[in-house]
Amino acid sequence: MSNGFFDKVAADKTQLGFDYQDLVCLDYLIDIKPGETVGLEVFDDVHHGRIDGGKALIQVKHSINDGSALTNKDADLWKTLYNWSRALDLLGTGDIEFIFFTNKKKTKQDGIVHFMDLEQPDLPALFKAINEIKLDLDSKEKEKVANAAKNPIKKHVDYIYGLNDTKKKKLFSNINIVFSVEDIFTRLAKKIEFFSIEKERSLDVVYQLIGVFRKQKYILIKSNNKVSIDYVTFRKEFQFDRIIQMSQDRNIDFSRYHQFKNVNSIDPKDGLFAKQLADIEVSKGDITEHAIEYAATNMFIQKLIVSGEFSESENGSINEEVFHGWKNLHDRLYDRDEIDTDSEHNRVARNCFRSIGDIAVVIANSTLPRSMVAGKGFELSDICRIGWKKDWKVLYGNEK
Repeated sequence: MSNGFFDKVAADKTQLGFDYQDLVCLDYLIDIKPGETVGLEVFDDVHHGRIDGGKALIQVKHSINDGSALTNKDADLWKTLYNWSRALDLLGTGDIEFIFFTNKKKTKQDGIVHFMDLEQPDLPALFKAINEIKLDLDSKEKEKVANAAKNPIKKHVDYIYGLNDTKKKKLFSNINIVFSVEDIFTRLAKKIEFFSIEKERSLDVVYQLIGVFRKQKYILIKSNNKVSIDYVTFRKEFQFDRIIQMSQDRNIDFSRYHQFKNVNSIDPKDGLFAKQLADIEVSKGDITEHAIEYAATNMFIQKLIVSGEFSESENGSINEEVFHGWKNLHDRLYDRDEIDTDSEHNRVARNCFRSIGDIAVVIANSTLPRSMVAGKGFELSDICRIGWKKDWKVLYGNEK
């Protein structure tokens, strides 16, 4: 078997670690409070900036082996302890909590893991356990042949061992280990249920949140911005409020659309939707009215999205409903042979476009007004996804 295969497996395992880190970040974001921030790869794998000015630095360690345990000589643990001790020098002596978040199980052996996981850490016993590990490693190093590789945790153990008691106390008094043995998706779904989401729907909500999180994370990184998310950003731009509301039993007041439309005086421009209408002998006055419906629908939905009341996925669902309704209508109207003149063809096409608003579209337990459905139809015709004539694709397919 080629080395490329094993490289691929190693890369897949690494990606799983990054994916798990995203899920842990989302775990903290769900609990975020006004005035707080949660970040990714800023101070640590994940960080949590609290209202009182304190920080929690969260190191995330994932194992693909269900039976693996966090042992007293775990390499990831010792490397993390080393990094945290260095972080104390950079971040000062403010209120800092260090959290080791892992899906590994807790070792059954006594030692530093056991002492760190106590509600009140037993510092004397903990320091004694560090000394014992140091002595054990030193003894085994002496038994090695010349030029043999050192144990990878030795330099980290030596560094922690060499800290003065004050710094050791500061470090180990603020460590908390989270053994997230249950599946991370189950953990997230349980948190979502606290927002009055039915248990049967909670996992679907988690999947939606993950999708938006990854999209917004990509946008931030591509723009050279840090992934540091405050309460308002998570609730609005990451669409948490909208997704939760969408998953609850609620209605959207689409009747506000009519008031919104009346305050917009938008002149029709030369667009494909207007050309399609002109070509089937719709009057300029009617095209103007339909342009206003088109623009008002688009602007109203964008306003709902920006305010967090509506999502891009719901907007896409409307487009799909209108498209499939149009296809059924178009196929039905042209399923006959007696359309043999331009005048008759235009009459059928006008019947098609005038009937587009009759398509029933229901989103989030709310029915769209007829004029909004028609506006969506004009939008789809403007991007050449639908048309009114039988041969509309041939006529307009290359114009967008």
